Amino acid sequence: MITRLRPEIIQSFHRKPFSTPVIGVTGGKGGVGKTTVAVNIAASLADMGMRVALVDADVDAPNAAILLSLPQEQPLDVTITVPLFDDKKCNGCGECIKVCRLNSLFLPKDQTVLLLGECNGCEACFLVCPTEAIYRGQRIVGQTYKTVKTNLAVYTGELQPGLEESALVVNELKKRVFDEADQFDIIVVDTSPGTHCNVINALKGADRVLAVTEPTPLGRHDLDLILSLLDQFEVKRSILVNRADLPGGKGLIEKTAKKHETTVTAELEMDDQLLQSYVAGILVVRMFPQSKPAKILNNLARNIAEVKA
Repeated sequence: MITRLRPEIIQSFHRKPFSTPVIGVTGGKGGVGKTTVAVNIAASLADMGMRVALVDADVDAPNAAILLSLPQEQPLDVTITVPLFDDKKCNGCGECIKVCRLNSLFLPKDQTVLLLGECNGCEACFLVCPTEAIYRGQRIVGQTYKTVKTNLAVYTGELQPGLEESALVVNELKKRVFDEADQFDIIVVDTSPGTHCNVINALKGADRVLAVTEPTPLGRHDLDLILSLLDQFEVKRSILVNRADLPGGKGLIEKTAKKHETTVTAELEMDDQLLQSYVAGILVVRMFPQSKPAKILNNLARNIAEVKA
């Protein structure tokens, strides 16, 4: 079940300070081929001569650059503010400990407050300290990258392992891309699986969303969730069914599509050439351009190229 979002969140979804079309590629369930679809579409658009930005917003496990056999270049650190404590000013009142929602602060006996756990940079402790004993430090929580090959630019966000601040990395990644949006004819954003805040932030500014799914009970369930989320944003969307020839499940997808008044615009069946291209690390639209999946993905890219913001 999807929680009803506040009106201000829905309103902010459609705001963007540029006219370049943004296409989101998502799908509630992981492992349905979402990134494979996004990367092939982006490459196909670039091969048409369009200036394309491909954004890998799955910051916990980014792999778009890997599928394109590209290095990660032009790194920029993503940092958060963390509290540092002045033992000469700290009076041990413990107000900062009380206000910390993550319970990350600890006051040893006869010592200064210590940061022992995760800090999300909310800065509440700075506001309540009566002696101004806290000053600002910084911690790196991830990186964003930009790799350019001819007219395709791949933007990647990567969270440092073991940390929880993935939303900060997604937001910085989107800001980096959107600041340079006027350089591109189209922006393709690949999201993480799920329907959580990172997916919402990754899709903000999207003019159209492609939901990738598979004809299984779990695929149908998570498709229902992501389409319920998109219903609230009233964003244009369509469905691509991967592994569409799996037995017995196609009716589940059609029923869910009808429920959300969404069209299934493409179907990919299990295909040896698609698998071979994946294993070889070469996109199917380039390795087997005359294959059935390549023709489907190229046709989808041509339809996307006609999108106007």
